[in-house]
Amino acid sequence: MDEMFEPMDDLDALIREALADEPFLKAPITLQRGVEARLRIAHLRDHEKTRFAMSMATLAVVLIASLAMAAVVVWFTKLSFLYSEGVSGGKGQFDYYITALTMTFSSYQGAYSLVASFVLAVAACVVALVMQVHKLMFTE
Repeated sequence: MDEMFEPMDDLDALIREALADEPFLKAPITLQRGVEARLRIAHLRDHEKTRFAMSMATLAVVLIASLAMAAVVVWFTKLSFLYSEGVSGGKGQFDYYITALTMTFSSYQGAYSLVASFVLAVAACVVALVMQVHKLMFTE
């Protein structure tokens, strides 16, 4: 490999010639340990960045699932009708919610809770599965 090295200028050639007779020195053990520690820290930092990204992705999935569940609940409880048509209280917040709850529970036949229970059970299973996959991916 020394034959392939071409000095860039005269100073490099002079330095190389002056150091040619010097013995090769090993790095001190403290330097080696310090470099290994820094490499380990860099690896852990990359590992933590990946874990953080996966945690944020999991959080985004849970947030989207929660918003979807809220949309399903609003769809089943006829709140969109109350929002568009209004209530007798002049769209006051208290009257709005009282009327919404009255309409929801006056025609209640039990199917909503069955559907909601099923959807919540599926969502809980998905969250548990995601957490287990996350745990398996990032434990050593």
